[in-house]
Amino acid sequence: MSLQIGHIKGISIRLHFTLIITFVLIDWTLSTYFMPEFIKGLMPVNYWFMGSVGAVILFFSILLHELAHSMVARRYSIPVKSITLFIFGGVSDIAKEPTDFHQEFKMSIAGPLASFGLGAIFALFYWLVSNDMSSGNVISYLGQIKGIMFYAAISNIILGAFNLVPAFPLDGGRVLRAGLVRWKKDYHDATKIATTIGVLISYMFMGFGFMILLSGDFIGGLWILLIGWFLHNGAQSYMSQFELTSALRGVIVGNIMNTKIISVKRDVSIDFALRNFFMTSMKSELPVTDEQGYLLGMITLKDILVIPQNKRDDVKVQEIMIQTGYLAIMQPDMEVEKAFIQMVQKRVGKIFVCDKDGKLFGVVSKTDIIDIASERQKYLHAIKKTSL
Repeated sequence: MSLQIGHIKGISIRLHFTLIITFVLIDWTLSTYFMPEFIKGLMPVNYWFMGSVGAVILFFSILLHELAHSMVARRYSIPVKSITLFIFGGVSDIAKEPTDFHQEFKMSIAGPLASFGLGAIFALFYWLVSNDMSSGNVISYLGQIKGIMFYAAISNIILGAFNLVPAFPLDGGRVLRAGLVRWKKDYHDATKIATTIGVLISYMFMGFGFMILLSGDFIGGLWILLIGWFLHNGAQSYMSQFELTSALRGVIVGNIMNTKIISVKRDVSIDFALRNFFMTSMKSELPVTDEQGYLLGMITLKDILVIPQNKRDDVKVQEIMIQTGYLAIMQPDMEVEKAFIQMVQKRVGKIFVCDKDGKLFGVVSKTDIIDIASERQKYLHAIKKTSL
């Protein structure tokens, strides 16, 4: 669940709900522990102000970090849909991954370099403010700025360094893969090695976090454990999706689509659709077409059942159907790999296969895609075993 707050150069900027938790924790930590230790003698309200500004600067820095990735991606004509800030930082929704190791290296390293650059700028401001302060004059607005600039410099340097850890989904994991692709000349093997290293590093983080937890530092240990879990989950999820999309490479949507389509006309009542289509086919969702077979939308069993039973005969299908703009639609000659990516991005369970004018030819479900990928993975594995 995320909230869109604006656009930068056509890229949607979104805030995930977990960001609220992170902001409160960082603000509390800075205001209660970090700032009072660094600048002594201020009022509590001053420390809370410094903590809040520090937290805002951190998330602004993460946004610039992700924008650096996105700008380099656009240089290579790779579309970037959105940037989402969440509990562990940020993520750019890049339409496709570069297979050229030069491009991947430049895209990956851009974020950490931006963070190191911001760290240097904030360190310069910290140095300037420190030189302007006379001895004993720490209880002043310059003292507050000094504390904020110090935290901003340190946090950006840590952000850049942490992202260079060679573990997916961090930038360092992608830098590692770029180097492995250059060395091994095999994108698939390089990805497997990089994700395996990422999983091992995640276990190291979790083990270290557990040790810190046992030593008595509950908050610190818990954070390191969570980071380890995040790295482990990210590496495993990435590898699973990569194996799936690799197996689908070259498969055409038109070759696996189901052409036995059960569709509903837009002008029938939802009661008629329920009795004559949903109950007979036992489907949870069906396409809506006109008389010529052109796709108009989709109607779901869930949306029908929301309508009171005594009113279903008066409500037409077209009144509650989901419009085509919210559906995943592809042409028959497109690759199944792209269909799967579109399913994930739009969070839907099926692809409607239409011609360029919108006439419905068939349907591909997520189950169809997973089944064909599973068969191809077995085939490729058997071929690889035989060749060995």
